[in-house]
Amino acid sequence: MERTTGSRSFARSDRRVGPALKGALLAGALALVATLGLPAGAQTQQAAQAPTQGITVIGYGKSSASAETAEIQMVVSQEEFGPPRAPDPDATPGAQEREAVGPMVEGLQAAGVPEEDISVVVGAVIGGFYGPGGPGVARVDVAVDMPTQERITELIDAATVGAAEENLVLVLIGVGYGVSDCAPLEREAREMAFNDAGTRAELQAELMGVQLGEAVAASDVPVNFSESLNAYYGALTPTQLPCSPPAPVPTSGSPVSVPPFDPTDEAEVNVYAQVAVSFAIDTEAAATPAS
Repeated sequence: MERTTGSRSFARSDRRVGPALKGALLAGALALVATLGLPAGAQTQQAAQAPTQGITVIGYGKSSASAETAEIQMVVSQEEFGPPRAPDPDATPGAQEREAVGPMVEGLQAAGVPEEDISVVVGAVIGGFYGPGGPGVARVDVAVDMPTQERITELIDAATVGAAEENLVLVLIGVGYGVSDCAPLEREAREMAFNDAGTRAELQAELMGVQLGEAVAASDVPVNFSESLNAYYGALTPTQLPCSPPAPVPTSGSPVSVPPFDPTDEAEVNVYAQVAVSFAIDTEAAATPAS
């Protein structure tokens, strides 16, 4: 007998599957479901399970360095609240928005920013973003060499005054920091994480009443934005632009790609590392009687 669905034909077999084969298929399916059902973090921790006799801990590391570059992203919005208006079909797309932020760009140039270091970003994504007032108008990006908090604050103030000339307000301000070579920072963060894991493992061994052995395995643990990590790192908001491994930034769907600006923080690049390390238990030391 044949059953036809759409343009495909499915033939039913009269052969029956034996009990042993059914059991093997069921066990395989359950194992696959159990593996796929785990969240990414749980799968990572499962991969870093301790050996039969051993201690596994996660070490945390953070390294910082003064920023060599910075990128400021400022989204400006209309002062008055109102629904979005359809653009003039005969107008050049983005021309009106660029004209509106002209005084803002001029204010940045008057503050010493070269023209080539200023970019104006317009588009439907920004126009669909609502700030305290009306829809977003544009995003103005500024590249800064050897940034300091004072210099960044000065440029934000200049942009604010320029935007006000067109009755625009800054509704989002983000700043990302960068360095030319991330390798030293990444190595330092990893070394700190590994050393931290050793300290935690020593305490764990002491509580267990065993002697800690050598490290026998290690694996990376992704750094994810989580309130639970704030206890160690403080507010876990990454500041780096090119360095890895990155920590995701919660931007809440806003049209910026750098972390929110914190005027009280230092102009630094922060790199985080987390390493799961497994240590053996020194059974020989435990078996040796004390003299």
